[in-house]
Amino acid sequence: MLPLKGLKVLDFSHAADGPTCGLMLAQAGANVIKIEPLQGDPYRRGLAVAAFYNANRNKRGLALNLQSPQGKEIAHKLASTADIIVESFTPGVADRLGIGYAEIDTLNPRIIYCSVSGFGQSGPYSQRPAYDPVIQAMSGFMATTGEAGRPPVRVGPGVIGLGAAFIASWGIALAVIARQQTGKGQHIDAAFFDTAVFFMSFIIAGYSISGFTSPKMGSANPVFVPYQCFDTADRYVFIGVTNDRFWQAFCSALGFERLGSDDRYRTAEGRLLHREELLAEVTAELKKFLSSEILAKLEAAAVPCAPVKEVPEIINDQQVLARGMLLEMQYPGTDSMKLTTIPFKASEMETPEPLRAPLLGEHTGEILAELGYDKAAIDSLEHKGVIIRG
Repeated sequence: MLPLKGLKVLDFSHAADGPTCGLMLAQAGANVIKIEPLQGDPYRRGLAVAAFYNANRNKRGLALNLQSPQGKEIAHKLASTADIIVESFTPGVADRLGIGYAEIDTLNPRIIYCSVSGFGQSGPYSQRPAYDPVIQAMSGFMATTGEAGRPPVRVGPGVIGLGAAFIASWGIALAVIARQQTGKGQHIDAAFFDTAVFFMSFIIAGYSISGFTSPKMGSANPVFVPYQCFDTADRYVFIGVTNDRFWQAFCSALGFERLGSDDRYRTAEGRLLHREELLAEVTAELKKFLSSEILAKLEAAAVPCAPVKEVPEIINDQQVLARGMLLEMQYPGTDSMKLTTIPFKASEMETPEPLRAPLLGEHTGEILAELGYDKAAIDSLEHKGVIIRG
């Protein structure tokens, strides 16, 4: 079963995050048409192209000049028969192009229209563009990330934008269910900033209760100790001692009897009170051992731990492979690449055959033919600069 099979999606979004929302709909079986300007999605160029390949799989491609009257007419014909629209313009731009929610809703009241933006469709920041590091800076992510006494640090992967894409697709799925009951579509407003604030929920709640602001502590934690990355004889590992049972298991597994019997460290409260002394001792001891020895002993004792892996290790990780999280794909003119799959498994849902991201305008002629345009009309539109055929 492909739960969204038979639904048509128009994906006007660009960069990585809106298109990831479209990818999730495509993976659920929707017929997703990626609509790009004639110059193409900006992520088709430079190093960002890797994100383009990953986010635009299983879509057909249409290159369309929305600023031309005929391009707008084509967009409206598509929208009148579509089920879902995804766009990631700065608020107001879609309206100026004639494809905003209000106009499309009059053409197709069943449309589920999802806007993915930096700060949402309302509020004093709504006209600001969506950049993951900007949102991380403004939402508290950077203030709570990094080492004490050092400059703020952004989280490396684009977690805010990808999180917004997942939340947007969840909102769309709920709207599809609601439309089955009411027959009416609706506008989904998904924002990077809202997503980031949601991700900060535990920290915000903690501050509202106690006035305590989580400090920058690198990989450490203000509540637990030892709970951070440690250097070993050959590489960094993470160790997470979250309670007294783990503490005793940690000390016993590694032969740290002296630390385990020290009254200062016997309880979680004592370990917090004597954090600096404890960390100095643990750090010195762990550097005497290879990471493989430490991890094997701690895993056997059921103490949370992990190696700090680099990307080449991740793509060959046995759990990544066992879960089918990577697929091999080739784009014309490139070598084979590894792309990630959607991170959930469903017992009664199929996975569609993986298809590479489209070339610019690759399916333009096919899509226009489905709308009733004959070859002469399509040739004329291309000659006038309304479309590009790949």
